[in-house]
Amino acid sequence: MKFNAKVDNMNVGNDFQNVNVILSTGEKRNVKLDESQVKLIELGKTYHFEVEIVVNNEKEQLKLIHLESLFDHIDDPYELKDELTKFYQYAPVDIKELKESIETYLESISNPVIKKITKHIYNKYEKAFYMYPAAVRFHHAYIGGLAYHTKTMLDIAKRFSEVYTYLNMDYLYSGILLHDVCKIKELSGFEGGEYTVEGQLIGHLVMGAIEVDRAVKTLELESSEEALILKHILISHHGLPNFGAAKKPATAEAMLIWYIDTIDSKFTVLGEELEKTNPGEFTQNIAVLDKQRFFKPNK
Repeated sequence: MKFNAKVDNMNVGNDFQNVNVILSTGEKRNVKLDESQVKLIELGKTYHFEVEIVVNNEKEQLKLIHLESLFDHIDDPYELKDELTKFYQYAPVDIKELKESIETYLESISNPVIKKITKHIYNKYEKAFYMYPAAVRFHHAYIGGLAYHTKTMLDIAKRFSEVYTYLNMDYLYSGILLHDVCKIKELSGFEGGEYTVEGQLIGHLVMGAIEVDRAVKTLELESSEEALILKHILISHHGLPNFGAAKKPATAEAMLIWYIDTIDSKFTVLGEELEKTNPGEFTQNIAVLDKQRFFKPNK
């Protein structure tokens, strides 16, 4: 018997190991484990289960034979998204629209060095890029949140460039596409969860700069100003050291990416709270906006 399910509860004792799982239909099943299998399963995550039916004390039980995360089990990102949305919330924009929009921006990069580096890193993380959240809890904290946040930032940057025509769009688009890509390594899984050890000790800003260096080496590109500027954008996009930036933004594009990142993360949360608020009333306290409440006008 094979099925996809989300782990709802784990029961582990000295002489018993089993998990309660929920199928996409809402049906609940109990699966018996060997002691060695317990460490392979995490609460709240989704897996493809292969089980056998065994009889114990005249009762049928499900015994785990093989286990694989849904992310590893399903290669196609569209199919994976369809399966995951049976268990989790996805971004408010469909994956196909997200992918088409983001890749249009990527293809518009004209500088060959910037484009090669950006495409190399994007291709490396493409599948996960459309599944991971942008954060654990504060903003875009749902499946596909990373891609949705990135797409919105790209749209905002495009409109800024219509006013501030001196901006270098290649650096803007590449910097935005790559600025949070290492959230994929910073977070423990696309279901949210917690931060990895590497994420806590290094963080996605510096991890992103390391990815640029690796891309330059893999692509056999010479050290260049383009790679240097991209690394600067990635390590500075939180703006200030007390917000996690390794350096303050020192190019126009780096500064704008910091501002756009801040705008989208805060205004997306504000919009979600206003959507839940009746006209003439205040929102709840919003953590990312200094716990402030906002009034929703009647007209």
